[in-house]
Amino acid sequence: MDLVTFKVIFRAFEQFEKKNLSLSFLNIISEKRIEIPNNLILKLKHLSEKKKTIINFQNIEEVILLGNPKSNYIFNFYLVILYTLKLKGKQQGYLIGNVKKWGYLLIGVWPFNIELSTITEDDILKNLKDIVNNLTKYSKICLISQ
Repeated sequence: MDLVTFKVIFRAFEQFEKKNLSLSFLNIISEKRIEIPNNLILKLKHLSEKKKTIINFQNIEEVILLGNPKSNYIFNFYLVILYTLKLKGKQQGYLIGNVKKWGYLLIGVWPFNIELSTITEDDILKNLKDIVNNLTKYSKICLISQ
């Protein structure tokens, strides 16, 4: 199987950086779509207005597909959710794409050292719900959109 990644390019802030930053997400799209409930994204956006530990901003400049994926979705826009666990300080993230016909689909994970063979759709959805419902477990949550 070919390694397929999504390289997310973030806009540079002129006062801090001279060049754009990027993160690469490992593709997890398979025959079975992992659909993300719309209400999870909306709740996270709403919580960002009330909680200082959650930030929501637009900063995705471009998403580049590297490799040859089995599926060929056309994404309207992308979201990135990055978070840091309080206890372990572990940082992880998800790349989510919006497809007109199905809504939000999980398409990538960060960092690459996540063992994909052990992750199930239920684990991912449980984790996303936990991010929204158990804020005390996370020191930082960031929602970045295009």
